[in-house]
Amino acid sequence: MTTLFSDVTVWLDYVAYPVTTAVYFQRALRRICRTVTMGPRMPHEYIQQWQLQEMNLPLYDQEIPTTFSPDISHLLAALPLEEHPDLYLWVESVPGHYPANISALSCPKACYLIDSHLNLSSQLEWASGFDYVFIAQREYLPAFRHRGHNVHWLPLGCDPEIHRRHDVTLRHEIGFVGSVREGSRRERLLRRLAQTFTLEYKRCFWDDMARHFSASRLVFNDALKNDLNMRVFEAMSCGSLLLTDLAKNSGQGELFRDGEEYALYRDGSMVDVARFYLENEELRCQIAARGRTLVHNAHTYHHRVEDLLAVVLGGKEGTFSPEILRERSLEGVPPLVGDSCRGAFLSRAGRSFVIPVLDMSPASRYNIVTLLEDLKDIAGDVIVIFNGREVADQLKDHPRITNYAVMKQNIGVARAWNLGLEMAATLTVFILNADLHVTSSAIHAVEKGLWELPDAACAGPQGSFFDFTLARDHVYFDKGSCSSPLEVDAVSGFFFAIKLQHFNDKVIRFENGFTPCYFEEWDLGLQIRQAGLKSYVVPTTAYDHVWSGSLRALREVRYYGMSETPDAILLRNRRSFLNKWRSIAARENNRELLGSGFKAYSVGRGADRSTC
Repeated sequence: MTTLFSDVTVWLDYVAYPVTTAVYFQRALRRICRTVTMGPRMPHEYIQQWQLQEMNLPLYDQEIPTTFSPDISHLLAALPLEEHPDLYLWVESVPGHYPANISALSCPKACYLIDSHLNLSSQLEWASGFDYVFIAQREYLPAFRHRGHNVHWLPLGCDPEIHRRHDVTLRHEIGFVGSVREGSRRERLLRRLAQTFTLEYKRCFWDDMARHFSASRLVFNDALKNDLNMRVFEAMSCGSLLLTDLAKNSGQGELFRDGEEYALYRDGSMVDVARFYLENEELRCQIAARGRTLVHNAHTYHHRVEDLLAVVLGGKEGTFSPEILRERSLEGVPPLVGDSCRGAFLSRAGRSFVIPVLDMSPASRYNIVTLLEDLKDIAGDVIVIFNGREVADQLKDHPRITNYAVMKQNIGVARAWNLGLEMAATLTVFILNADLHVTSSAIHAVEKGLWELPDAACAGPQGSFFDFTLARDHVYFDKGSCSSPLEVDAVSGFFFAIKLQHFNDKVIRFENGFTPCYFEEWDLGLQIRQAGLKSYVVPTTAYDHVWSGSLRALREVRYYGMSETPDAILLRNRRSFLNKWRSIAARENNRELLGSGFKAYSVGRGADRSTC
């Protein structure tokens, strides 16, 4: 496309000052075609008025200097025909710059309007003089079409040579560049962030702005009247994680995805979202790097200029849709870590209890011995997976154990559960922690719910609505908090039952990738939802459990010849969990997959307070 337009002459008309959007167009156009700038110099008084004192770049004259309202016919008359343009492109820059008699131009005439969310009425009038209208704010396409304009969406972008990653120290937890009006929503949000984090915001431009972004772990943004602004692309181009709200109807949600290329907040969750990504450095850096790749692949001003020229001079029907831009931005980008392959097993009628055992649960008053005693008079096969030989040597011949497997070393919770499922020969399989005290009443309550509730694949006495964006609970239903069954996002992993036939038919298994522990049950909840099935919390209090009966006593967890702290395992598996499910949701184009039932629960709770 660059060769196609190399002989084209473009007149680029804008008010000259060095940090306006038109400068990026100028830089991109000059790589493709002959570009002549025209227009007035920016009045000096605007520097103070627009807070441009830190611009650190000189004002300059255009190649064809003009007044704010030049007569285009006079300019054409003063130039030989061979210097007339093949395209006239007017870019919105400073109010009041409206050339007269642009109809005297025999070439195509195009304008690029940036601030439709602020200047819509005047733009609708001014656009009538152009053959092609390009606007940055997608929401306003209908308004221009209603007036009969030949309008196309062309979002803002970045210039990777200017908006680049600088090798500077990460000094700020959160950075911001832009103006802050007293009493505005932006000021309130920034003040709220500053109460919790180290926040640095300033008014700076070009290299100074890129350095500031590079020195910030997160870059804050808010959309003014749902504008998809320059900061979105510029911050991502600099390689820091963008923390932004959603500009509705702007195309933002189609171009980029929360948790994959940037971090999305709502006003009420902003501090929590920021804290989450500041505490999860590897995940933050991974998302920021992916965002940087995507904007460089499809959202530079070179891309924008190519698209514009293709429409105006190349016969292209329209600019790229957000869906096509998303597709182009992902070209050559490796997918996020995907889901694993899992096996299946044929089951038959009955009940089994699968119990992984690492040790004698030193932080709990309950352990495998007391649990086997609880199960003495409860019917069902007992399958014990010994994650080490020491306890196995003591208990493998216990009369209540039906079948067992002895690992030479700890293989982790998920693998132990999966091994238990493969050994089970019953329709119902209970998963029990060794540090659990359970009664027949609790077993029957959970089993009844599993088989009577619609589409149930999993049931237990505790669970949660889960925030799959921040990998934490919206609300957790603890022991005794429910008076009737409730469909939830995930059931707690210390005591629950599953229908093995559903698991086999839908190829559901516990994720081995979370070895040795953490995130297994949340992953299971999503697998169940993906299969079109459901998870339930059922009311019962006839059990007792002490959380982390083993982990609380361990400074490090040994598994597969390795040793790792519980905190390190948690951070690693959180990242793996988010990568896995964001990849699946993207591949299946199913953004609802990662939604929570919490919203519906909250609404319904107002009408029925008896449920949980």
